[in-house]
Amino acid sequence: MSSERRHLLVVEGDGPGHGHLSKIVEPLGHTVTVAQGGGQARNALRTRKVDVVLWHAELSDPEGPEVLRALKGDGTIGDVAVIVVTSAQSPERIGRWIESGADDYLTLPATPAALSARLRVWLENRSLRERALACAEEAKGAQRLADDLIRRILPIGVALSAEKDFDRLLERILKEAKSICDADGGTLYLREGKHLRFAIMLNDSLGIAIGGAGDARASSRVALYDERTGEGNTHNVASAAALLGRSINVPDIWNSAEFDFSGTKSFDEKNGYRSISSLTVPLTSYDNEVIGVLQLLNAQDPRNRSVIPFDAYMQQVVEALASQAAVVLNNRLLLERQKELVRYERELQIGREIQTSFLPSRLPELPGWEVEARFHPAREVAGDFYDVFPLEDSGRFGLVIADVTDKGVGAALFMALFRTLIRAFANSGGERRTVVRDTVARTNDYILENHVEANMFATLFYGVLEPRSGLLTYVNGGHNPPVIIGPTGVRRSLKPTGPAVGVFPRAKFEVDEVGVAPGDTLFAFTDGLTDARNLSGNLFGQRRLATTFEPPASSAAALLDQIEECVREHVGDARQFDDITMMALRRIPHEQST
Repeated sequence: MSSERRHLLVVEGDGPGHGHLSKIVEPLGHTVTVAQGGGQARNALRTRKVDVVLWHAELSDPEGPEVLRALKGDGTIGDVAVIVVTSAQSPERIGRWIESGADDYLTLPATPAALSARLRVWLENRSLRERALACAEEAKGAQRLADDLIRRILPIGVALSAEKDFDRLLERILKEAKSICDADGGTLYLREGKHLRFAIMLNDSLGIAIGGAGDARASSRVALYDERTGEGNTHNVASAAALLGRSINVPDIWNSAEFDFSGTKSFDEKNGYRSISSLTVPLTSYDNEVIGVLQLLNAQDPRNRSVIPFDAYMQQVVEALASQAAVVLNNRLLLERQKELVRYERELQIGREIQTSFLPSRLPELPGWEVEARFHPAREVAGDFYDVFPLEDSGRFGLVIADVTDKGVGAALFMALFRTLIRAFANSGGERRTVVRDTVARTNDYILENHVEANMFATLFYGVLEPRSGLLTYVNGGHNPPVIIGPTGVRRSLKPTGPAVGVFPRAKFEVDEVGVAPGDTLFAFTDGLTDARNLSGNLFGQRRLATTFEPPASSAAALLDQIEECVREHVGDARQFDDITMMALRRIPHEQST
């Protein structure tokens, strides 16, 4: 006999010999309920699940067959097998029981083995019937799901694919999911890195619609990982579904000890609501990446609108919808990213065009000097610029190298602004040192008075060179110190004489002077040079740069070639993250100029 424990109902009377049948079946290991007559049998059948009825023909009601007929007729006994146990050998009596609905009979005296064998047959028949019914129910559910997939889910998928507006797409996904389960509320999250970003929430009872096409309020986020420990946040049901990649069905959140629903409960208290059942489903793309989470609240019985748990069928259908939605959503996100990339590439192009248009296409010729510059742009537009320009009616030249903070079009525009201001203020006229100082100071004040909200500033080196004497008058506004390189290496470092330009209102800038002797080279650069990294993350650095100055290069161009080669060897295949700008002015020795 099957090891499964079954429930037997033994119907006997209360006269002499009662209890005999129950004593025989009790050792068989099943649960036994004893009923004294048809009335108690009816009550037992109505209050508990019975697998087989053993009915003692002699010890029960004299009108036992009629009682059995009535129980069969009103459906009380259902499909439960009835075995009549009798000591009579009369075919007529046994026939009356069979006609009344008995399925089998057994004559007494019956041994436990005989009774066990007979019970085994009927219990196994019942097990087979139950399995068949279960399979039929599963098939019915599968057919229902297939019908819903054809009639509801697939058309929804087509409709979602046709939706062009991203916010309306999110709204429709949530509304369709709610409709399938007749859920009162729902929330949709999108994954952004290590967080789930709230995208839309709908609640019919409260008339709430936050996010989506009709709302632009700021969204909140759910952390997927603990910021202190780095462990997955499995206390929150939405983040747990995302991390585990499976649906989480909670019949009653108020009795859930596994997840922290404090946020939901707080929402309920503030709004006079009662969240009960919850179904949370991850939106998983074709490559098994969770791109979002769909959370539904309070499934409702369509007959009376009472809140019910989300059943297995609801979960299956919502998961099918989630799969469709995830494909559409993933394609849309990829499209949005592609559009963003196109916009970004266009911005790079515009920024680079602005930047290169303001760099000198040809450097001026300074009598007795070699002037060279190199500009190596990074992929992302930065704010480097350099300039060498003649000053009006003086025979002197202004030279500038600068690095504007930030990147992109904004940095390129401010680079153009800084260059324009320097050129304009440099020709103001007046005493040499005063004009140099005022050029930088007035640029600083203009930026802060007119563009302080942009929060843009620049490190900047500006100098005025007298080619005949080699005198350089300069202001270094927080920039990497240019160096004067002589025959034996670095002769002087031109350190900052003031802060970066555009940081402090009315900032004080000191002026300094240095003489560049014949054979000396003035070398200036931006921090993209010393900050260049190799694949191991090591910087090119100031020390490595200093080694390129020895032995002295034969020309300004040779010096820059030498430095470029060293940087290439150091960086290798690593990506360049910042512009590299260099400028070299070499005063030609007398013996070379004659």
